[in-house]
Amino acid sequence: MVKKIKKKIQKGPKATYAVPLVMALTALHGPRREGKDFRHLLEGADAIRSTLQLHLGQTLILADRPLSLAEYLSWGFKSRPARLAEMFSNSGVLPMGLAADNDLEGAPQLGILPMIALVQDRALDDFSERLSEELSEVGRVAFQNAIYPALGLIPGYDLLLYAPPSPAQGLNHAIDALNASLKDAFEQAAVPFPGPFPSIPESALASIPLKEPCTK
Repeated sequence: MVKKIKKKIQKGPKATYAVPLVMALTALHGPRREGKDFRHLLEGADAIRSTLQLHLGQTLILADRPLSLAEYLSWGFKSRPARLAEMFSNSGVLPMGLAADNDLEGAPQLGILPMIALVQDRALDDFSERLSEELSEVGRVAFQNAIYPALGLIPGYDLLLYAPPSPAQGLNHAIDALNASLKDAFEQAAVPFPGPFPSIPESALASIPLKEPCTK
């Protein structure tokens, strides 16, 4: 009989947890603030990951492209961060596959950028504090310098709005923060506000853990 070998999950202060995070973002094109589909592969994803790792102080595994809300909600692995960590911690990249067809051209589009943080037990408190903070001025500039070209955006012409990384289970809070920035952007451009992105039923996020022990 062949015995199945199971990887041992470490316990204690050095135990590692996979923490599922998201960034809610949207890209607006030109002075009329038209929506832009930006769900393509991120060129230079390493630079984006590096800036976010400096902000959070932990190793990240980053999706290779943003997802639409429908794509994110139908993504079965969003509730299995430990499994994702085991499969992709070496590469640091979560492969998302090709984007689904887009029928919202011209309207602001909600994008979800998933990521997994690998956090040791003894660092969880510090990590939680960092999650509650905005990016520093230096971090914000570094992040924008990395993500604008990755998304094919033109600085000074296009506008990227985003909420900092936050727990995936609390995605609605990130959407609320993004909506506030979205409304301000339209008011400053003197363009009629098309309305906020809708909230998600909490039941759709209930299966996502705050953290999950893993072997990495």
